[in-house]
Amino acid sequence: MGQGMEGESSPVNQFEGRRVTLGNAAVKRRWVPTQHPTVAPEGVSLVVPQPNINATVAQNILLSVEYSCRGVATIEWKHVSSWGTTSIVEWKSGNFVNISTVYKDRVTTFENGSIQLLNVGMRDAGYYFVTVTEEYGANAYGTIIVNVYGTN
Repeated sequence: MGQGMEGESSPVNQFEGRRVTLGNAAVKRRWVPTQHPTVAPEGVSLVVPQPNINATVAQNILLSVEYSCRGVATIEWKHVSSWGTTSIVEWKSGNFVNISTVYKDRVTTFENGSIQLLNVGMRDAGYYFVTVTEEYGANAYGTIIVNVYGTN
């Protein structure tokens, strides 16, 4: 069994809330996982500092990650929504970037594995999956959830 908040024994559901009293106000606190890197035994690590992004239509967003590994890494981003799964971009660190034609003029890649998505629309809402694969075959995975709202 894992440890919950303040040393309590907690079942597998780590998002279970706990009511605490501060003065006269009762506040429901929720355990939020820390942003520890995903580390494979072979030495690939991936950190997703902002796993949830709220955006408005026409906004530019940064899907921020940071990875490290022993060798040359291949970074791949995919978008999954109710409209299907789309490969966004794939590249090897320091080499050629292969951007999907759907995202050609809307994506900027960064050496740390992050991507910037320009001019988001409602169809950009969904799950963004990043995979970092080192040349020796080890993988690390990350997910970012993007919500897109219309303007009023």
